[in-house]
Amino acid sequence: MFSYVFMKILEMRPRSYDRRMDKVSKGRVRAVKEAVAREIPEGSLVLEIGCGTGELATMLVERHCIVEGFDLSPSMVESAKERIEMDNLKDRFRVVEMGVDGMDGLPKNHFDAVVSTLVFSELSDDERRFALKHAARVLKSGGLIVIADEVVPKTAVRRVIHSIIRLPLVAVTYFATKHSTRPIADLTGAIRGAGFRIEKEERSHGDSFAMVVATKKEDGTMVA
Repeated sequence: MFSYVFMKILEMRPRSYDRRMDKVSKGRVRAVKEAVAREIPEGSLVLEIGCGTGELATMLVERHCIVEGFDLSPSMVESAKERIEMDNLKDRFRVVEMGVDGMDGLPKNHFDAVVSTLVFSELSDDERRFALKHAARVLKSGGLIVIADEVVPKTAVRRVIHSIIRLPLVAVTYFATKHSTRPIADLTGAIRGAGFRIEKEERSHGDSFAMVVATKKEDGTMVA
């Protein structure tokens, strides 16, 4: 999953982002998005945090979902809008330019599902807490959240190996873009702490990647 570190470099060319990312990751990025899409019930109203060029949104539309997405990158949003126009998705996919700090303006108890892929590792701890808090707020009771991202391996040996391999890639990416990503120490715990019941956690790629599926508690109270 270390190819994900290069996302910030590839984002500099949004029109070819999906194709290049798929090539660099040997198809893993698309496979992650397909796995996330499969978790979402058909016909859901979905909020996508960091929708990028709209690849995952398109997969969800194919499942008869309606997607409202946002992304902080103007070039990514523009590319998503081009996809909407080209694929005639105006009635099924809407995208706006904003960061997670704009989530407090979204309507309460509105969405059936919230999804995010490879975005939370770009956020600070405070931003992650804010995003999860408002993800819980905007979801309907019993609504679903699915987050897939780079995580810190659980064992000390795997953490050391992960750090050794990842460090030079991070340096290259930061030199080129002045941005990077941070693997999340406890993604499942953060989601649980925001008021969700964990349904499953799937870890892969040397324990350095996780997809977490959770539901908002029916009564909206915090989960211990």
